[in-house]
Amino acid sequence: MSEFVLARADVKVLLWHMTAYGLSAILEDAGLCGVSLAWGGAPAQPVPILSADGLSADAVDDAVRTHATRYVTEPSWVLADVELRGSARGLMSPRLTPFDTPKIWRDVQDARHGQLDRLTETRSWLDLRMLAALGEPSYWSRSRQDVALQDDGASRLEMQPRNQGSELVGSRLRKLAHVLAARTTGTIATGLAGSTCVDEIGGGKPDSRTPTGLASPGPTDNAVAWCALWGISQFPLAQQSRGTARTTGHIGRSRSEWFYVPVWHGSWRPARLRSVLVSRQLGDAAKAGFSGRWAADETALSKAQAWLQARGVEGVVRFPIERFGSDSAPERRAMLGQPVRLGMS
Repeated sequence: MSEFVLARADVKVLLWHMTAYGLSAILEDAGLCGVSLAWGGAPAQPVPILSADGLSADAVDDAVRTHATRYVTEPSWVLADVELRGSARGLMSPRLTPFDTPKIWRDVQDARHGQLDRLTETRSWLDLRMLAALGEPSYWSRSRQDVALQDDGASRLEMQPRNQGSELVGSRLRKLAHVLAARTTGTIATGLAGSTCVDEIGGGKPDSRTPTGLASPGPTDNAVAWCALWGISQFPLAQQSRGTARTTGHIGRSRSEWFYVPVWHGSWRPARLRSVLVSRQLGDAAKAGFSGRWAADETALSKAQAWLQARGVEGVVRFPIERFGSDSAPERRAMLGQPVRLGMS
């Protein structure tokens, strides 16, 4: 087994956890054998280490470039658009401009189902996992005024601001795919390793929104951002007949909410990562130290911590979510993580 280290990663920044998750999924999708993810380095500042048979910087560079290039040529769900109110929007974006009529909704659903059928026929499992995790505009959830609450069906990890018609697929994924497909050999791997930082879509500005809510604004290498967004694929979404969908790795609602992820010893395959992320035990452990509405039952907390420790989990990192900007187009953002030690109550 060979290794690739995300050497500049910060365990207190959700972006880097998501980048490691997304990169491991992309490498596995590329056909590398034995892909696994571990945390190593200094105990005070561990970093993600990916392993696989024959893994190298060149292999990482090639896999991520090939993956991005897939989405800049037809057919590609990242290129597919739908016209809403006279403007093109990414068809597969989970949060879109409200549909004005039932016919528009039916047309959008027909087009979306066509994309899903194609991906199923080609056995594009990572794409299907990504789209399922992102969610889609809700048609079943409505306000007291009978207005469709489309955001109710979307992952809370999808934090692309909706100002001026922006949406995740057209405003973020599509742009990232194009710049990564055009990068020179080697620059994707160096960006992921942290030795370079090239922020094409954000212009390298101090207030660059390339992190898309997974970190505070700032210059972010576009390979890091691409892998981080694909990390959402590892967080299953549970739709509900009433109210908002339940996002794996998320606690709370409205203005009191958090994301949470584990830190572990040993190497995990992507399937093990997904099973722990979605577990009730991790969610219970993430509530340690809370009081009131989000507090964990003490018995459940004790059992959860024992279950997690048996699987190598050393702790949980909890990221408070803050809102910025206007109420009409709020910008949600995961703030610096708070370590939660197993055994804490």
